[in-house]
Amino acid sequence: MRFVTPSFLLLAILLAISTTTSGISRADELEPFTPVDSAGVSASRGELTVELKLTDVKLKTLNIPRLSAALRKATWEGTKQSNISVRPEQEYWVLKWSNRPEGADTIVMTFGSKPLLPSETKPITSQTDGCYLLPAHMANAKGEKIRYEPQSYKNTVGYWVGKNDFASWNINVETAGKFNVAILQGCGKGQGGSDARISISSVESEQANAVVDFQVLETGHFQNFQWRTIGVVDLDAGLQELKIEPVKLANKALMDVRAVHLVRLPPPKK
Repeated sequence: MRFVTPSFLLLAILLAISTTTSGISRADELEPFTPVDSAGVSASRGELTVELKLTDVKLKTLNIPRLSAALRKATWEGTKQSNISVRPEQEYWVLKWSNRPEGADTIVMTFGSKPLLPSETKPITSQTDGCYLLPAHMANAKGEKIRYEPQSYKNTVGYWVGKNDFASWNINVETAGKFNVAILQGCGKGQGGSDARISISSVESEQANAVVDFQVLETGHFQNFQWRTIGVVDLDAGLQELKIEPVKLANKALMDVRAVHLVRLPPPKK
């Protein structure tokens, strides 16, 4: 049986997707980013950045739409100062700052991948080894308070407190097969032990063709993430939806999830 890749290798893969290396700079070509529609702000988007030029000197807070990308940093252009806080809500993010450096008028938000709106994303396709990595920033989070938290120290689906909250990912399965299911999850002290379920269904039929039930592991902190292999599924070819939801909450919150990994198993010997 083929098991999930060791944690340090998977973390390297995840970081390659969710964060940029220090040698990558801002994209030279920017395009207007009209979804940011606030008075006193002119927004543009690059390959890895969103730039917010402030025309109102009194502005100290700004809302932007939720993006499907992990945030690496938010700084004032031309400086290293990052006194800009980012608070994620379900459908938008709140940026706040108490003051700005002298002469600075542009906030540069740097991401690990192109900062797309959820409506601009496409189903996840396989990696070169036939496996599927489902990062938190690609999740569709729906429910009472559940949301994607983009900060670099989080980069997770969190605020999972509602009994009907769920997170889902769309996957384009090119070739049917059997997969190990691994989850990168964290759970705070005293919050473990909840029952949860991963179900995978065809987007066309909405009927689950694979289900994995598991118990949430307490890891000591919600951002203390650990990889766990929790089951095996058979997947048909085609567009599939993978969904995580609570079955029974043991305490106040279910868990935080940074990623799911579907590891393709070799076909049976003939």
